[in-house]
Amino acid sequence: MIFSKRIRTKLLLCLTAAVMACFSVSLAPAAEYQGFHRGTRTLGMGGAFTAVADDQNAIYFNPAGLSQIKGFGLGILNPQVEVSDESIDLFSDFQDVDMDDSAAVADMMRKYIGDNNHIKLATDTYLGFKAGNAGIMVDAIAQANVNMRIRNPVWPEAQIDAITDYGVMLGAGIPVPGVSGLSVGATLKAIVRNSLNVVYTADVIADDDFEDTLDDDMVEGSSIGLDLGALYTTDAVPFTQVNVAVVAQNIPEMKFGDAADQKTQFNAGIALSQKAIGLRFTETLDIHDITDNLTGDESYEKKIHMGVEVALPVILSARVGLNQGYATAGATLDFKIFKVDVATYGEELGVIGGQTEDRRYVGQISAGWLW
Repeated sequence: MIFSKRIRTKLLLCLTAAVMACFSVSLAPAAEYQGFHRGTRTLGMGGAFTAVADDQNAIYFNPAGLSQIKGFGLGILNPQVEVSDESIDLFSDFQDVDMDDSAAVADMMRKYIGDNNHIKLATDTYLGFKAGNAGIMVDAIAQANVNMRIRNPVWPEAQIDAITDYGVMLGAGIPVPGVSGLSVGATLKAIVRNSLNVVYTADVIADDDFEDTLDDDMVEGSSIGLDLGALYTTDAVPFTQVNVAVVAQNIPEMKFGDAADQKTQFNAGIALSQKAIGLRFTETLDIHDITDNLTGDESYEKKIHMGVEVALPVILSARVGLNQGYATAGATLDFKIFKVDVATYGEELGVIGGQTEDRRYVGQISAGWLW
């Protein structure tokens, strides 16, 4: 059968539309979930900490866990450094290249076409204590989170997405009277944010006024938000403590004016723990962003976080897990007033789990002590 030219054109358009629809998932833009802050211990456990919440990270994951404070805790200095696979080489090359030569800058950028280069620097100081039945924590945080992806090998461009935050958080967790095992908590956050989301060519980067350009493109805002959490603990399962938790973060959505917003999200988790032969075992599972507020991709694989931790009776704890389907691992050396944490994890940059992994490495040194 011979089709007219007009019919053939319509068929081609329909076929093209169908193919585009079938591959719409893979063509959608990559999106990393924009969280706030995750401690190194939590990253080693696959980011699953909502139902654990038994250290200073509770103020970020679930303030109901602050009810577990037993005495007095102080974190004097907790610097954290986080980098992706290619970041160290990239920043080393940036230091070696002649930044006034746009051709040299472009050649260097071509080496990293398609890679995501990630670096995060953070530090916080916290004070935790018991006040009656309530556990209280005050935390001051400063952090910078930068992602850069270079594209277009002919005329290289750097897509830079950067956020810096500093501010104060006040959290409290308290057992609910008359309901055995149930605690609730809240964290009030006052944050100042600077953000940058722009594309720079090699010519712009090599320009003498590039630092001024960065300053001009950086936008600033401030916001106040509230986290609300609940944690239920039961010993109904033999030889096992069971924790079940839910949390709502950033209520209402934190609007930072011209700077990037921090969206409301709802998380849930369950954790099991046992003690045997002097060891403590913890198994935990989280589902994050239950209501799909962080991105529009609705990828269920990206929401799942799980981990296992083994605490030895001496100074060592070890952990493994899965973060959005990617393996995680971590360890802690705890000398009571001095602690070293390390972790590695994979972050999903694509729109579905297993599409685009960004492997990251984290180190943190803490001075102080827990309750």
